[in-house]
This record gives sequence, structure tokens and C-alpha cells, in this order.
Amino acid sequence: MRFHTLFFLAVIVFLVSSSIASTARAQVRTIIFPVSGEYSFRNDFAEPRAGGAREHLGIDIIADKMTPVVAVADGTITYIAIPQASWGYSITIRDSEGYSYRYLHLNNDTPGTDDGQGGESNAYASGLARRTAVTKGQIIGWVGDSGNAEATVSHLHFEIRAPDRTTLNPYETLLSASGGQSRGQSSVNVMHSNEGGLEAEEQVVAPKILQEGMIDQEVKILQGELESLGYYAGEITDTYDSVTREAVRRFQNAKGLAPSGIADVLTRKALTASAKFLPLPVKGNSSSLSFGSTGEAVKILQQQLKDLGYFSAEVTGYFGPLTEKSLIAFQNAKGIDPIGVVGPKTRAALDASSNPIAGQSFVFTMNLQQGSRGEDVRKLQLLLQSTGYFTVEPTGYFGAITRVSVIAFQNAKGIEPLGSVGPKTRAVLNTLE
Repeated sequence: MRFHTLFFLAVIVFLVSSSIASTARAQVRTIIFPVSGEYSFRNDFAEPRAGGAREHLGIDIIADKMTPVVAVADGTITYIAIPQASWGYSITIRDSEGYSYRYLHLNNDTPGTDDGQGGESNAYASGLARRTAVTKGQIIGWVGDSGNAEATVSHLHFEIRAPDRTTLNPYETLLSASGGQSRGQSSVNVMHSNEGGLEAEEQVVAPKILQEGMIDQEVKILQGELESLGYYAGEITDTYDSVTREAVRRFQNAKGLAPSGIADVLTRKALTASAKFLPLPVKGNSSSLSFGSTGEAVKILQQQLKDLGYFSAEVTGYFGPLTEKSLIAFQNAKGIDPIGVVGPKTRAALDASSNPIAGQSFVFTMNLQQGSRGEDVRKLQLLLQSTGYFTVEPTGYFGAITRVSVIAFQNAKGIEPLGSVGPKTRAVLNTLE
């Protein structure tokens, strides 16, 4: 009798637990859709992977390569894969309520190819780093097939985790965000080669051991963390030199670790834990830059400040104390609130100072098309924005939104609406104030 009672109690507990789990997995979050362009998806959550050894913990959103990927909510980047991980380029954003949104398999190809040589600049929008604040709708990267998705169609693997790390089924959330349309209910069954290790990305990946003599992109991350904590004052490079070694030793001594000068697993975990207590960058729009930002946009900022006489160090692409100090000096000189963050007012002042004859003084000389990047694209977006054809924040990347804006401009000006900038479109652009 006792056995039967215990058995029925166990069954009841199991059913209640299953019901709770099912409810949690069906939870709908209020977000915007993570892909800005044409897409399709189906409910492939919990489908078997690796021969049935595990479940698929996300939804695969099928879209063309280089389709913009956006932040689904205001939040902070808690993980960004640099260098590329086994599951490819990936970003995790955590919102104010503690929910995490994971984006996997971002682009790793040179635009227009499948060469796997695109690097971080073709995977992520500029200026992104761990602890960077992002805003809903901000472009954070581009759809691709990186990592163990190389043999599949290009797509975004999208996950949602609750604050307790419970995995939620994103399907209903995505369906709601898409206005109830999954754009054709994709029948593509995405199967990744040797897919595994994606769950709990930042929690399970052991940091790479770094030591003197190594040349590695992760050395930049190490130096940036040491600099932000006050242990490193050298240049941010990919080379682990004697200056880096001594900075590591100082940190190890301060934390009671063996002062070997080698950034081993314990040291790197201690660094990451210490860096978590630094102030987060001030939330701003997609062109905002602040302490801890990295990338091409920071290089442009440093070069502008250098040309104007405010920055005397080497251009590195890392926004550290020297960049912050130089920016504050510039802001003071221009009567801008000296907060050390590049916002719209500072950006406008920098552009005006770097190009003092303003407006029409920038002459378009290059052919531009979808996939183009750089200052010419940013100037094009600014000009289209000022004339009402481009309504989002300029990024310097010519994507689908820029193409649509160019077509609208061409239609208005009686130019063949090809969506690319050639001689006729340039001629009209160069006449605008």
C-alpha cells in the first residue's frame, strides 16, 4: 500500500513539474523581431539533434546572408564570441528583467562570398563589446552560416533564456513579434554539422591560456580588461609582450594568485569576474561609443581626435582611459557636457570639426551598393536621413534598409531605381546641401 501511495505521489509531482516546465517554455516575451529583412521560420524547438542525443534549444530563422540582425530589447551584451567559437560568431543580450537573448551563426564571410574570411567586422556592428549597452532595434550584426552551420542555409539560431536559465521556446514570441506571420512557414530543416556546446555559451567555454610571445586576438581582450582595472597602460595589441606579462603579474599578486605572468584559466576567470563590477557604458543610440567599446567606429573616433590634436596615442580601436580623457577634453572645448560618451551632439561636433566646410563639402566619388561599408556609406546615410529617405541610425553598412532608401531617393529624382549609387545618383547627391 505504501509503495502504491509513493508511486502515485511521484506521478503527481512529475505531472505538475511537466506542466510548469511546459508553461515556462510557452512564455511569450514582448520583443521586436531579431531579423530586419525577409525571413521564414517554423517551430523547430526541441527537435532532436546529434542523432537524438539532445534537443534543439532555439528557433532557426532562415534569411539571406548579411540581412541585418537587431537587438530585440534594450539590454546589455553579456557575451560576444571573439574570436569565432565552434558554433560561430555569437552575441548574448540580457534585458533589465534578466532574460537573455542568444544569437548564433552570425556572418563570417566576405560579403558576396562563402570564404569564411569575413572576420568580426562582417559579423558584428562596430563598437560592440561585452558590457556594452544596446537599444531595441539597434543593428548588432548580420545573418550568416558561421561555425557548425557552414554546411546549412544561412540562418539565425535564436534562443531565449529566463533569469533562472530555463530555456524558453521562442516560437510564440517570434510569431507575436512578426505580427503573427512566419513568412511562409519555412520547411527547411536546418541540420548542423557536429552541433553541440551551444547551451550556456559563456558559462561552459574555458578561457584560452595566454602567455608571453603569443599573438592572438584574445590578447586584446586581456589587455582591455587589465587596462579597465588599472593594471595595464600600454597599447592594445594582439601581442602578449613583457608589458602585458608584468600587468598580469600585478593583477595576480593583487588577487592572491601565483604571479606567473601567464594568463591561465584561473587568472582569466578572475579578470572577467573583476571586470563585471565596472560601470556599464551609458546607454545610447547605435552610434554611441563609450568606455569599453571596440571596433572600426572607435578607430575613426581616435583618428578624428588625433587629427584635431586631442589624442596623441596610437589608433587601436579600443575605447580606454586615454580615449575617454581625449574625448572629454574635446567636449569641454566645444561646450558639450563632458561625460566621455559619443552621442549625437558630440558626433555632430566631431564631423563638423573634421570637415569644417560642412554639408556639400563631402563629395561622393565611389560606387556604392548593398554590402559596401565605410565612411562613404555613413555620409550617404546621413544625407538620406537629412532629406527624409533614411529613418534609422547611420551605421556605415549598406544593407537592405539603405538600398530601399536609395531606391526611394532615385524615384523622387527621376533616376532609374537600381538601389545602388552610380554616376547619375552621385551627381544628384553632390548637388545637395
